Amino acid sequence: MAGAAARASPPTPRQWRSHDPTTVAPVMPPLLLLLLAALALALAPALPHAAAGGGARFYDPARVTQISWRPRAFLYSGFLSHAECDHLIKLAKGRLEKSMVADNESGKSVMSQVRTSSGTFLSKREDEIISGIEKCVAAWTFLPEENAESMQVLHYEVGQKYDAHFNYFSDKKNVKRGGH
Repeated sequence: MAGAAARASPPTPRQWRSHDPTTVAPVMPPLLLLLLAALALALAPALPHAAAGGGARFYDPARVTQISWRPRAFLYSGFLSHAECDHLIKLAKGRLEKSMVADNESGKSVMSQVRTSSGTFLSKREDEIISGIEKCVAAWTFLPEENAESMQVLHYEVGQKYDAHFNYFSDKKNVKRGGH
């Protein structure tokens, strides 16, 4: 009787993770099943960007390489189609300006030898292709779109660089904006 009562109670996390078949049958808690189902549904639908010649895009973990966990850095192979790259270059080409860096004290953009490229920002509101790319970035990184900065396109001539640096802000303006 005591054994039957013990089996009727829901398994503890330790029990459902256990590989010992005498403790509990391999059962996942309902919350974990719900989370896995939600993740599968979130990753399953295609994110259209056919206007850029990319067709439908699915999250493909086989194309993701973890470079580092601390800090988090991943390589997403083949993330943009050639047509998307060409579109972004075309949009950015006439708008490139000398790249600046944020001054840690004032928060203002200043020239620096740390960064010698040229670049521009593209808003997701500019067109459907940029918006679609931003949606894919959010889906593939598991981060909400609203947490992202506008897309930045950079151009480097031979010999130009962006030195290693730390991103932090102590000025009130950037801290209030969440660091960007």
